[in-house]
Amino acid sequence: MTTILVRYAEIGLKGKNRRDFEHRLMANIQTKLGLAKSNLKLENKQIIVSLTNRSKLNQLKQVFGIAWFAPVQACPSQLLAISKLAGKIAKAEIKSTHAFAIRASRADKQLSFTSQDIAEKVGEAVRKLTSAKVDLSRPDKTVYISASKAQTYIFTQKLPGPGGLPIGSSGKVLSLLSGGFDSIAASYLLAKRGASVDFLHFHVFPKAAKVMQTKIKAITHQLSAITLSQQLFLASYLPFQMAILDLDKRHEKHELVVFRRLMVRVGEVLAQKHGYQALVLGDSLGQVASQTMENIIAVDQAVNLPIFRPLIGLDKQEIIDLVRKLNLEKTTNQPYKDCCSIISSHPATKANLKKVELIEKQINIQKITHETLKQIQIINL
Repeated sequence: MTTILVRYAEIGLKGKNRRDFEHRLMANIQTKLGLAKSNLKLENKQIIVSLTNRSKLNQLKQVFGIAWFAPVQACPSQLLAISKLAGKIAKAEIKSTHAFAIRASRADKQLSFTSQDIAEKVGEAVRKLTSAKVDLSRPDKTVYISASKAQTYIFTQKLPGPGGLPIGSSGKVLSLLSGGFDSIAASYLLAKRGASVDFLHFHVFPKAAKVMQTKIKAITHQLSAITLSQQLFLASYLPFQMAILDLDKRHEKHELVVFRRLMVRVGEVLAQKHGYQALVLGDSLGQVASQTMENIIAVDQAVNLPIFRPLIGLDKQEIIDLVRKLNLEKTTNQPYKDCCSIISSHPATKANLKKVELIEKQINIQKITHETLKQIQIINL
């Protein structure tokens, strides 16, 4: 059995509702690691996890809300016991040529000794056992000691978590996932802020089953391992495609804006039905023709539901770098026919809202929305 000490990130800044965030984080750790509830306990602003399978340790790097975590050894909160265990750990890891430091803290201020008492007692013991020198500024090795009323935890490494807030603590959103870098990064960032994120994908296949034979399956499964997403809604592009076949050539430049307005309309109906509070788009201001200020505003005006755009101020390289950190770059680069790529190759950069609404009236956008929704298929992730 491996004992893991987990320290949370900005949850510590919360007030009276902090316990709700703590319990949500514990539930997410339990889900991610496949543990029983009894394997976790909350102890003085930290979470103690009992892990039977140490190979699952690195999965904590994907749990939002964690600042850092560490495999630890425990002992009674008594100076002699702390000094003895710390010395044993140090002897195994610190050589005489190393410089070391002791970093001690008390989670419980009611203990009869101070952090300084721990550091001095343990430091002297480690120095005698290893013949190593103390260097508090630039140590080669650090022994961390976290003392609480129940017991004291000692460790020599901290592993970084992703930070953010626990998924499920900040509402529920539906992300329009195209299969490109932008929508993946946008979904990730909303999940990092604690939102429960599910996906809506528009596809060009006659049958939705074909979608799950493409990179979309790999993307949603890899991404949902991080975002804990539950559902993927598959919407067909075909009702829109059939409706614009006879559209006047002079309206071609506005087809993309009309389609994006259709996408959020479909998203809004699904949101109302399934309890999503907002939609998520991967727009970055000015990055492509469809993402100019005018076109973004035109899309927003099609629905009453809030639309979040977490990438609005990022450039393309920043977005690619984020997806690369998620180990999704290779999968994302696989060829795939995206709906937006088969519409007009030279879309309007400044949507004329009156013209857009005229086109929507001509093609009966309400009917297309209804037909698209009738064909929605739901994939459980």
